[in-house]
Amino acid sequence: MKNTSLLLSLLALGFSMAQAAQVYTITLTSAERFTDCTVIYKSSSTTKFRGKDKAGKTVTREIPTGNIIMMREVVKDEPEPEQKDEAPSTPAPAAAETNADATPAAQTPAGAPAAEGEQKAEPIADGNIAQRAGEEKAKDATLRLREKLTNMETLMSKISKPSRALQSQVSQVKRRVTSQLEDMDKKALEVARLQEEFNKAGAADFTFDKVSVEQRDQFMRDGEAAYKAMRIDMKEKKGRRKVAGLDKFEIMRERYQGIPEYKQAYEWYVKTLYALQKKWTAMHNKEENARKRLPADKKSLRQRQDNAEYENIAAKLKEDGDDIATVWFTPPARNLKMLSISVNKVKDAIRRNEDRPLDDEVGTVPSLITQFWDNMDKVRMSMVTGDLEAAEKQLRENGAYPIIMRLKNYILPNEYRTPIVEQYKATQKEIQTRMRGYNNLKRSLERATASLDRVTASAEAQIDSATAAVQKELDSDVGDNTMEVEQPKAEAAPAPEQPAAEQK
Repeated sequence: MKNTSLLLSLLALGFSMAQAAQVYTITLTSAERFTDCTVIYKSSSTTKFRGKDKAGKTVTREIPTGNIIMMREVVKDEPEPEQKDEAPSTPAPAAAETNADATPAAQTPAGAPAAEGEQKAEPIADGNIAQRAGEEKAKDATLRLREKLTNMETLMSKISKPSRALQSQVSQVKRRVTSQLEDMDKKALEVARLQEEFNKAGAADFTFDKVSVEQRDQFMRDGEAAYKAMRIDMKEKKGRRKVAGLDKFEIMRERYQGIPEYKQAYEWYVKTLYALQKKWTAMHNKEENARKRLPADKKSLRQRQDNAEYENIAAKLKEDGDDIATVWFTPPARNLKMLSISVNKVKDAIRRNEDRPLDDEVGTVPSLITQFWDNMDKVRMSMVTGDLEAAEKQLRENGAYPIIMRLKNYILPNEYRTPIVEQYKATQKEIQTRMRGYNNLKRSLERATASLDRVTASAEAQIDSATAAVQKELDSDVGDNTMEVEQPKAEAAPAPEQPAAEQK
């Protein structure tokens, strides 16, 4: 483990010196792929690079950093076949070892660990770099043992006449460790695989599929359209158009009080009510005075005509799904009944709206929706770059969301609110799913690493112990007289003919 940490530290140091000459293959979330890329500049939000597209044409692109799902470094000076020339002096027992040792430490492209460290400031999901880091750790475990075995055998060969006890110890250690190397290779490759998956875990594209970018301001656009239509009618001098404007305001009252224009619409509404009250009252008084001069039979006839005209208009409105008792209509100038109804209706509307305070939430929806989606975009960026803890925190701290949830339906109708709620919950679920996968991989990686560390530490201790014994005997070796020099030490032994080293 210490050797692995030292190796990664050295590679991180080399990254800063090699960065300027790096060439990448870049893959985007849209599946576009660019080769022979050089990075012009890169920040946490934007990356600009120059490279070749699918057609081989050199292009320059400036994109959001989060749109990069893989940024693989290309090492042109070190072709792959040459990487397999270096091999441990001890023969590799299995094909798995060849895979683990395929990229020797000296040939690891400078910058792999540094790229992992960079992800805190400028995170980019680079599975290739993560894979090299995992392979280095996995390979280091068994390569170190093979090097130690080689060193032990080299020292052993320097002893002119090793004792039988030493020969037996070295032979047993070599046999045990060598028999375990194949299993260690498998464990090492499993660590490398899990390390690669772990570094990629969570770092994937995410799309808001419940509400598209174009639909985010749908409420504002619909509300503004209703306001403009209402205002056009209310500006008209004709009473019929003004009445149509009143109906359009009722739509705004029921659905679009959340837009800032509603305050101006309300003022226009009250102003129009007063104008119509004045006009209809004058019409009513004129007709009422005219009828006072009519004979009784003509008055009765006009009343029957008024009722028939009223019923006829009511029937037409009913066919359109409206109720004459609630909708606004333009009363005929000679229909006293409809004039009376309209005057009473406009007076009642003025009474209900005059000095009536508006809700505090009136006009607040656009800013709330903007805040909501600004936060969601940050959440998505954290998800794309694999920072799931930040994504979860950002989503939880989206202050606009609970306010949107509490808004009354006439401030923000459910047809606009429901997709927002669904998108929030879908994002929350995706983060939780990715975090579960991330944590499961983390536990699996920790278990596999601990298992590899245990078996390699045990084997390493055996080799170190045997190597120390070899070194000790080598230090006292005097060529062909080794046994004679050690003979006095064996005087107390029951079998003096055995070598002193064996008695020990």
